[in-house]
Amino acid sequence: MSDDFARAILGDGDADAGSVLAVTVVVTRPVEDVDGAYEVLLSERGRGAFARGLWVFPGGRVDAEDAYAAYVEEVSTNWIADRFGLTINKAASLMCGAMRELAEEAAIAAPGPRARTLDEGAWQAVRGGAYVFEPPSGRVWALSRWLPPPIEKRRFDTFFLVCEVPSGTVARADGDELRAHRWLSPEAALEEFRAGSLPLLPPTFRTLMEIGAHRTLRELRGALADHWPPINSPVVRAATAEEGVGIVTELPHGTRPGLDRGHGHPFHFDGKRWVPLEIA
Repeated sequence: MSDDFARAILGDGDADAGSVLAVTVVVTRPVEDVDGAYEVLLSERGRGAFARGLWVFPGGRVDAEDAYAAYVEEVSTNWIADRFGLTINKAASLMCGAMRELAEEAAIAAPGPRARTLDEGAWQAVRGGAYVFEPPSGRVWALSRWLPPPIEKRRFDTFFLVCEVPSGTVARADGDELRAHRWLSPEAALEEFRAGSLPLLPPTFRTLMEIGAHRTLRELRGALADHWPPINSPVVRAATAEEGVGIVTELPHGTRPGLDRGHGHPFHFDGKRWVPLEIA
């Protein structure tokens, strides 16, 4: 198979010339013995990684090999293709990239009721590229699509997906590219962010706001079933004197509402930290 075949499936940033196709996975996990409560998986980026020192959801670029992999989960793939307006082949490649990233970055295989943590040998095989993908046994949902501002040097056209794993599922970081994993409720993660102890990028903050608007997994599933993902394409401007030194990024008027029926907040960056203007 040729690179032309992969490019034909994946594209080179269909909606944004020069961007790289990527996928982010919001992994939810029920809290044991607490009816309806759930947590999400956040990962601290480490050495040589994009967003070093920040906490993000697992994910990464969709590789050419993801277009070739024998990986089919018909219900979720068809759902993602429909909600994002993609071909079935491209949606399947996104699914393959998402599951590969979960295995590589968190040692989680097969999200859904049968999700499991890979043992050490299997995890090393994943990192060496020898893993055979398993289809998830639970639904993978479409959440949002983020297109980068033109000023970004590393520009990723990123599709955000949501999946669920059983309570007690363990995630494992490699201590290098990823320093640590934490399971937190969306509310707890946002509280730590506002306290300055959990640095986040604007899309991560926005996603936590969207997910956290739904207090139980049942509510979250219901909202995702009715959801049409927005295409979030932030614009960047210089901060005003009142806002301080730095830049402001915000979603343009007319962006489709997110899962919380909201549109997000402008973010201010002073060269060190991203902060929503509402709490700057």
